[in-house]
Amino acid sequence: MADRLKNKVAFITGAGAGMGREAAVLFAEEGARVVVAANGRDALKRLADGCPDLILCDLRMPGMDGFAFAREVRTNSKCRHVRMVAVTAIRDPVAYLRTWTSGFDAHLEKPVTRDKLDEIAARLLGRDAR
Repeated sequence: MADRLKNKVAFITGAGAGMGREAAVLFAEEGARVVVAANGRDALKRLADGCPDLILCDLRMPGMDGFAFAREVRTNSKCRHVRMVAVTAIRDPVAYLRTWTSGFDAHLEKPVTRDKLDEIAARLLGRDAR
């Protein structure tokens, strides 16, 4: 991922088994400061502390799903400008369309890999972002 994530803040929401841990490790290895939230409500509370450079959000979370979380961030948050990535195992064209209409900037299918995260970081944070 080169230096795209060095000194960046990556915020991972819905960081249960699998995706959250994998992404957190990959981002940390690349020099990002990683903030993890268990679910959408927890994430909204943590956003009050400051805006990250990138949010990875699982679409299936208890209490508040990723779609509702994204809409809330885009409409009622000082972090509405932050780049957001929907992360999901759902391979349904309707879910893919909902990610865009909910306010996500990208849709990433599980499993999360270094190559997929690199592509997303390059596209959303810029090839030379530092």
